[in-house]
Amino acid sequence: MNEQRYVIDDYCDEHSDSGVDASSAKNEYVRAWDLPTRLFKWSLVALIIIAWISSGFDDPKMVVHKTAGYGILVLVVFRILWGFVGSTTARFSSFVRSPSIIWNYFRALSRNRAERYLGHNPVGGLMVVGLLLACAVQGLLGLFSSDGVTATGPFADAAGDAISSWAASIHATWFYVAIVGLAVVHIAANLFYQFIKRDNLIGAMVTGRKKRAYYVERNEARGGSLLAAAICLIIAAGLVFGTISLLGGTFYNAT
Repeated sequence: MNEQRYVIDDYCDEHSDSGVDASSAKNEYVRAWDLPTRLFKWSLVALIIIAWISSGFDDPKMVVHKTAGYGILVLVVFRILWGFVGSTTARFSSFVRSPSIIWNYFRALSRNRAERYLGHNPVGGLMVVGLLLACAVQGLLGLFSSDGVTATGPFADAAGDAISSWAASIHATWFYVAIVGLAVVHIAANLFYQFIKRDNLIGAMVTGRKKRAYYVERNEARGGSLLAAAICLIIAAGLVFGTISLLGGTFYNAT
């Protein structure tokens, strides 16, 4: 792979005179994921589940479903912003790879020779982008959807009956084909790495830490302040709700 490598020798050099022996160093943990990235992931999971369950509520105006949908859109925009200013493992520059690198990783994985990544490996990075796009499309379709009776998205009336009905149909199908489909693959991949490759991906996304080892891209995640995350979240909420308002949409309208 033609990509920059950050070797664990840096750590050894820094601690060669510190009195820390190799055996104790191997038992230490390093930062893999910042708190905002972890909160984003689990919040997105929770909102997707709420949106799915609430679609079957006895709620003609679908208030809960819409609220979850707006939240998902805010999170997607937040993650895009965070992909430029977050910690090193959260940034797109650390995990969005070229098709050739992704293919080479697949080949190495099939031969049980894939190298370990502190953050997302090339395939995992592709999954992140895919899930963000899938959620964005789902949320945007919801803005134009109408059930033809009472529940309508902010722009359903402006779009007209034909387009809003089409959007609602695609909105329902897209959830199961794209979001659920990608989620199943994502879960299966995490279980594979967790139990077959012995790479604690699930635990790391909870605690934010991994065991110190050799990782291809870097030794430890750095950056990703809570203040920057708060600013990104405010901007994301402003962009979503502000855009809808400016374009004349009504958040909980019903006909």
